[in-house]
Amino acid sequence: IRETGPYVVRHGQGYTVFERTSHGLAQELLQFVPLDAPVKISLLRLRNQTDRKRRLSVTSYNELVLGVQRNVSAPFIITEVDKTTGTITARNPYNNEFATRVAFVEMSERERTVTCDRKEFIGRNGSLSSPAAFRRVRLSGRNGAGLDPCAAMQAMIELAPGETREIVMLLGEGENVDEARALA
Repeated sequence: IRETGPYVVRHGQGYTVFERTSHGLAQELLQFVPLDAPVKISLLRLRNQTDRKRRLSVTSYNELVLGVQRNVSAPFIITEVDKTTGTITARNPYNNEFATRVAFVEMSERERTVTCDRKEFIGRNGSLSSPAAFRRVRLSGRNGAGLDPCAAMQAMIELAPGETREIVMLLGEGENVDEARALA
């Protein structure tokens, strides 16, 4: 059931806030980039305004370019999932100018699943408006070379009646793998 209602978008110096309330769920997304780090921070605040428990999925999806054009650089992007932290990292060693740089994606929710396979996330003949990942219970964890690369993380959360929860998502880049891990 689609619920109509306003979206509110506010811009300030160095930040944007998106707000919406639908289906008894107040949603606020604050996005900004700190002055001292190459990281985009997305802070999602969810508040259950109903009198029943809610089970939701929270998903971060990023297409990876690591070059000028995605269709040119995609075959050369290598993705990895850190076994300890679950951070997704990506690099393009064939990009001469930025071969050592490492992009990363992180989420504050520790219980999550990931995929670096765009085909898995979107699905066969699928679209970003209705990706296959939203019809699954978990993502496969696929990563490595030779994929149509993306960086997707998905967490299942429960909100008690009246509960508010904040989830932080990061997208950034380090000069090398050590700096990327430190930033994440």
